[in-house]
Amino acid sequence: MVHFRFPIHQLPSALQDFASEMETIVDKVLNKNDCNSESGAKPDSKGYTPAVDIYETDTQYSLYMDLPGVAAESVKIAMQDERLVVNGTRVGLSIMEGVSIHRHERTTGAFSRSIRLPKQLDADKIEAHFDNGVLHVLLPKQVKAEPRTIEIKTGRAS
Repeated sequence: MVHFRFPIHQLPSALQDFASEMETIVDKVLNKNDCNSESGAKPDSKGYTPAVDIYETDTQYSLYMDLPGVAAESVKIAMQDERLVVNGTRVGLSIMEGVSIHRHERTTGAFSRSIRLPKQLDADKIEAHFDNGVLHVLLPKQVKAEPRTIEIKTGRAS
């Protein structure tokens, strides 16, 4: 993954998303695989950046990440500095000696996505599910404290 020379978290929050997206775009450009079908050379596996959708309701965020061909056991999820970090590996087919490759478009290798999250999440209640090559992460929002009236008592406090 491409990293900026300065910490993104030092940028104003509006620019943090932009900087994170720029990292992703640069990553995609640098990690494009190309196969020269005439030479039959093995493609190099630099990794890839899985596609992500994020939805919001009143109570939670839902993140969906496409991970076709990835085993659930190879996916790791962690919270790091207000970011959800998803790492894993997609293993490719073993290419036997003497086999000519006519087209190789499926990217394999290690991947990592880091998504900045809002501060109002209840990190202890985050859940992740993996089904049919799609990772679904539920990110519940913290329950806001309801305003309440405080009774004023007369006399000394004990």
